[in-house]
Amino acid sequence: MIFPAAAIPEGAREAGWEVWRFSAWGPWLSLRLLHLVLFLLGAYLLDRILVAVLRRIRKAADDGDPKVESELERRVETVTRILRRVGGAAIYITAVLMILNDFGVQIAPLLAGLGIVGVAVGFGAQTLVKDMITGFFIVLEDQFRVGDVIRINEFQGVVEYMGLRTTRLRALGGEIHILPNSEIRMVTNYTRQWARAVLDVDVSYHADLDAAFRALEEAGRRVQADPELGRSILEPFEVLGVTALGDSGITLRMTAKVEPLSQWAVERALRKAAKEVFDGEGIEIPYPQRTVSLDAQTLEVLQGKRKETT
Repeated sequence: MIFPAAAIPEGAREAGWEVWRFSAWGPWLSLRLLHLVLFLLGAYLLDRILVAVLRRIRKAADDGDPKVESELERRVETVTRILRRVGGAAIYITAVLMILNDFGVQIAPLLAGLGIVGVAVGFGAQTLVKDMITGFFIVLEDQFRVGDVIRINEFQGVVEYMGLRTTRLRALGGEIHILPNSEIRMVTNYTRQWARAVLDVDVSYHADLDAAFRALEEAGRRVQADPELGRSILEPFEVLGVTALGDSGITLRMTAKVEPLSQWAVERALRKAAKEVFDGEGIEIPYPQRTVSLDAQTLEVLQGKRKETT
């Protein structure tokens, strides 16, 4: 370490070993340690300020209903989590570089060396770079947020964590799917703005279709009258009519526009109500049936084999 000439006592200039005495480097070290404490304290305060600002942003986006998380709340939660991690890392890395520079370490060659190492590592970690770039554009384009129910490729679940490198999904069975962002090819989001509850039910070919339509409308009214589910139904149920002629029955469909994440609960209640109304009206929900026709010769052969076995 090189000290200013004025900081070296006169006697120490004649005897070189005196330079290393505490009287020579003690004040310099004390000042550097004081700077170290100030840098760390400043970094801590900046980190706390960042946390407070992000908390204030989340509070401003809160609609006051703890039971329902709005679309704006999920988006703010996703963005603030990423800003918290990236901002905190930037603050403390900057503080460390300032401390090294204050202790006399030349950080310019260090940064240049780190840049060269970064280029070398980048060639070997192209997937990592691709993950982070893809994650950045996912956040920028607002494709999904923390709390959304989505399908990524063949995986489906609730977004528990969303970062620049990976996305974590909690599936219905409780298992966690951790997906690199670069592997995200197709995204299906079930929780944006509104959803649609769809019920497909089969009736017998002998059933009265008009009566079946009225039964479906009654089932829809029962579900809409429910005090809990009725609030999530944005538009009345609509019976679309016949959608398919199957092997065993005729498929009827009815739909309703509902709030996001409520479509599955509405569909479950609608199936139950439809079954109850159909049973009350005597409308049959068919099950697969097969009719086998045999000619006379085959029937005689089978009867002959049956006599031989008896």
